[in-house]
Amino acid sequence: MIRRIAIATVPAIAALGVSLAAPAGAAGARPSVPSPSVRSHLHSHKASGQSPYGTCRLVVPATARVVRPGTAVPVRVTGGCALHADSSTLAGWYVGASDNPSDYIFFDFSNRATWELYSFTPLGTRTWRGDGALDADAASAPGEGSDPTSGGSSGDDAGYAQNAPRTTVKVGSWAGLSTSRKGNTVTLRTRVIRYSTGRDENIPWAGQVGVIQYRASGATKWTALKNVRSNAAGVASYSYASSAPRDYRVVYGEAQYVWGTTSPTSHR
Repeated sequence: MIRRIAIATVPAIAALGVSLAAPAGAAGARPSVPSPSVRSHLHSHKASGQSPYGTCRLVVPATARVVRPGTAVPVRVTGGCALHADSSTLAGWYVGASDNPSDYIFFDFSNRATWELYSFTPLGTRTWRGDGALDADAASAPGEGSDPTSGGSSGDDAGYAQNAPRTTVKVGSWAGLSTSRKGNTVTLRTRVIRYSTGRDENIPWAGQVGVIQYRASGATKWTALKNVRSNAAGVASYSYASSAPRDYRVVYGEAQYVWGTTSPTSHR
């Protein structure tokens, strides 16, 4: 299935005085889930608790932003399984269906791999579960598609205990801010958008509360000025009297499945 991405709402934010990087293209080729023979070999070395060989730890981002149909997320392993410079790690972790490539990370004789994050990846916090990890340098191990019994007994390989890191996945959001002054009256207009996984495009983030903040010129501390709520178009505005030159920004907090965002600063 071919999926598309539209970013028609990004220029509307840019018109408010914000510079945004448009989402990049989709991720590349999907990684393969290891064959049944290799998975069987991994399972035969899956440690139920501590292992005399130590640990094999998946290093994966604790947070991930869905902002396009596909994103290649670099991951790696550390610990006993990654000590050899010639990258002899065979290891797997999964967060959903263990036969789904988008829910599986496989280290195939390497200490580095890629997690393919898609717009249809379930949102929320999920725990990576170990599928088995070993250092193939400890003894010859089967390659992809080979006989798992070849190369010696499975008991000769070093099986490692695996960690269970958690990753929170939410869609990304962006905010813009424009300001104007007429005499002592300052008017602020903001617009906020978020990524839609159902449409694979950016849409207005309607009904979201943002906090307009200000600081004196040259200062570092921000002070809350006004809470505003975006309308159906993702727009909110506020006017007030102030003769002092100030920096302004709008901060939108995160929601259950949407990461928060802060607009660029505008001086007025």
